[in-house]
Amino acid sequence: MKSELEDSLDQTAAQQEVRNKREQEVIQLKKALEDEVKSREVQLQDLRHKNTQQVEQVNVELDNAKKVRDVLRT
Repeated sequence: MKSELEDSLDQTAAQQEVRNKREQEVIQLKKALEDEVKSREVQLQDLRHKNTQQVEQVNVELDNAKKVRDVLRT
């Protein structure tokens, strides 16, 4: 009986150790995921900014081309 109790306690301790390791892994994975999300958000902001600048530049060029066309027509 005592042996069974000791085996049960050893098994419980081993299970707790495995659970603790898995919890630590989950915590690390969550942190890595949060860091990656932040990094992607920064990249996305940069791309949006660059896109906005390019669209503005194209609009300026289009306006200039329209002005030249209008001058050439008159």
